[in-house]
Amino acid sequence: MTKDISNCKSWLEAWNIYYGPEKEMEPEDPNAICVSSVDDSGMPNGRFVLLKEVTEIGFLFYTNLDSQKGLELFTNKKGALTWWSRKQGKSVRVQGEVEQVSDIIADQYWKSRSVDAQVSASISRQSQPLASREQMEQEWDDFKKSYEGKDIPRPANWTGIYIKPLKIEFWQHHGEYTTRLHDRIVFSKNGDDWSIERLYP
Repeated sequence: MTKDISNCKSWLEAWNIYYGPEKEMEPEDPNAICVSSVDDSGMPNGRFVLLKEVTEIGFLFYTNLDSQKGLELFTNKKGALTWWSRKQGKSVRVQGEVEQVSDIIADQYWKSRSVDAQVSASISRQSQPLASREQMEQEWDDFKKSYEGKDIPRPANWTGIYIKPLKIEFWQHHGEYTTRLHDRIVFSKNGDDWSIERLYP
């Protein structure tokens, strides 16, 4: 049985309890999260990315700043994410402020990526129209050949983004699923302090 996270001293402790088992239970992308933003007309957008790190600072993923999500997140300076585990019957919802990582951190992570991933990030004009798949594949091949035997520099618009939590809700299936008597524990930031409360399902 999962530890009662309402007794946790921090949201990070609760996150580790929820996410820790997933790395063993789910072989493919246990770190997949849906990142949500809002455009300038108020229309919400969600898309899946891979979570790379969770620390006291927040939830870190990498993307192109010129993409739709990059532009929307930094226009509003706010974002949200959702993580879901079917195997565990758990989810985590995060709302918070957006912050870009330093160039040093972005460079370090960039160097850890595969060459193919670096090529894809370098040629992508993310969220912009593309004439054909053939065009994209040709650009990919040409770029990779042009850097054969050389280091590929990190594009200036490709970096890491933190969602620094202000509110985090931990949801867990409990007992007979048909009862819908699930657990909902919410950590909310108030100034420098955090409060914890239990919600009705």
